[in-house]
Amino acid sequence: MGVLPINMSQDGRPSPTSLGSRLQAALTDDQIKVLLEVAAEAGQLGALDDALRAADQDLADTVRRVLDAPSTETGSTPSSQRTIEIWSELWGSWESHVAELEDHEGTYVNHEEHWHPPYLDHGAFEEDLEEDANRLLEWIDRAFPLIGEPNLFLESLREIGQNMRSLPEWFQAVDDDFVLGTRASLCVLRWTWLGLASQSQPGRQLVDAVCSLEIDGPHAQLDPDAASQFFKELPEEVGREIHAYLREPQFAERLTDRRSLWHLIQHGFERQFDPAAHLRACEEHLEQDWHYGEPLIADAVSRQDLPRAERFVELTLSSLLRWPQDDPWHPEKLLLPQSPYYRPPEESQAISQLLDQWESIAARRGNLGRVASLRLQGAVLRSPEDWTVVIEGFREYERDPANRKVSKRLFAEWRQRVVDVCAPPESRKGDSMDTWTHWLINAQVNPSSDQETFLEHVDVWLECCGKHVAFFQKNWRTLALLTRSLPDYGEAQAGLGTFHAHVLVPAVHVSGDMEKSLRRALESLGAKANRIKVGPVWEQHLQTLVPSPGGSGSYYRDSAMWMRALSEVNPSAYLTQLAQWRTEHRRRRNLWADMASAGCPHL
Repeated sequence: MGVLPINMSQDGRPSPTSLGSRLQAALTDDQIKVLLEVAAEAGQLGALDDALRAADQDLADTVRRVLDAPSTETGSTPSSQRTIEIWSELWGSWESHVAELEDHEGTYVNHEEHWHPPYLDHGAFEEDLEEDANRLLEWIDRAFPLIGEPNLFLESLREIGQNMRSLPEWFQAVDDDFVLGTRASLCVLRWTWLGLASQSQPGRQLVDAVCSLEIDGPHAQLDPDAASQFFKELPEEVGREIHAYLREPQFAERLTDRRSLWHLIQHGFERQFDPAAHLRACEEHLEQDWHYGEPLIADAVSRQDLPRAERFVELTLSSLLRWPQDDPWHPEKLLLPQSPYYRPPEESQAISQLLDQWESIAARRGNLGRVASLRLQGAVLRSPEDWTVVIEGFREYERDPANRKVSKRLFAEWRQRVVDVCAPPESRKGDSMDTWTHWLINAQVNPSSDQETFLEHVDVWLECCGKHVAFFQKNWRTLALLTRSLPDYGEAQAGLGTFHAHVLVPAVHVSGDMEKSLRRALESLGAKANRIKVGPVWEQHLQTLVPSPGGSGSYYRDSAMWMRALSEVNPSAYLTQLAQWRTEHRRRRNLWADMASAGCPHL
């Protein structure tokens, strides 16, 4: 069978009147696939190799690769022209997002309220570039030799900065630089590196290229963690070249800032090529970032320098706790401080690991007192609201008489923490002596001597709640916690569903572990717990807490639920209150509708 001639236009493509163009116009994509499949199975495509090579070398090479690939292979390496076509499509999406940044009314302009000036939405822009970068990364290595343009991404980043700086004066000021996401940063670095890898001193040139992005005013910058990891994975000889280059005077200021990209990069290279300099930098920055302590501890332990290892554990833990380095935290001084802010899981785990490490080092040094202190701190850290575990930890600690003075102080600190957790925020004064939880903890520690003291204190406290309305209103939330923690409350709860859910539970929020500890402590009183009579106090004064509908606007749900709770605890007081409301609030139709919805009786 002869080879059909291909009619080509001047630009090397099939002319519009060629058979290929007419077939493409006449057939669907699926039909073209069938046509090619039939031709391949008949051996026709293999016979066209010379003709294809004469018409398009790239086309011929691609067809040959596909024909020679195993039949089980699901994908195939695209032709150069197909690669350029795909890259152009992906890069077009990236460029469209960058261009959109220049539009003062575009996608990335956030104008939440008309009276506030608009601002640039960095987050949305980063997400879009990251989505593009995720696809671009798959094609960079194949596209770069075909596209060239080694400064493609660098120029795009400069355009981003220029667009940010061109925002009108009536925009909210852009003080922060735009930080690319992880994938976008890798795109920039990979593409730039491919253009430099074959040149002389590629490491220095890569550093200069990235430094060129750092200009005054808002600009685009790379994600520091992603960039430092990229530099770390460069060939060793390039890493050594960059390490030496960054030691030159012009980088001194950049390297002193531990948050800068260049500090991260150089710190990694020092760990690899200059361990002594790496450890010196760790000591210098340990107070600002506890992570620098980890290599210092490991180095001292490896050299069997246990005093220095213990010192570094101490300083690392103090850094993590935001404790001043000139007066570091010691386990005999205070309990581990409670963080006033959210502590990430990594830090919580690190505190526990540092305690264990410190304990191990102290044991090897024969400092048994320090070992005992650290073990106690670990027990309180890991189970701060499990009274059984903590109290047993203190008992173990006091087996050495030398620890009793420290133990007394630390125990008082832990007890105050528990009291604070069990108190409503407005009652946390730092003085636990007048709270029942203070005396209940004492009763747990010394049952024989302090159980009766606890019961006497509760008797007086409940008597004050009963006699004095103001005292009750001040302490009703703490009374609610005591009520729901009593051993027999589960039995008494029948018929008190709304009282439990709407009054007792929201009064004071404590964790499940604290609820269990409170209940166990009260259960340990045995039959003596029956002396604690909370019901009469609630019957006498609950109505004083019911919110008046007069100050509720048109929302009466809360008042209705409190009335339903009152009907469960003191039906007589409920009827009295209901009669009063019928007179004072008879026109509030929404009130009566909400009370009916809440299930209030006798409406």
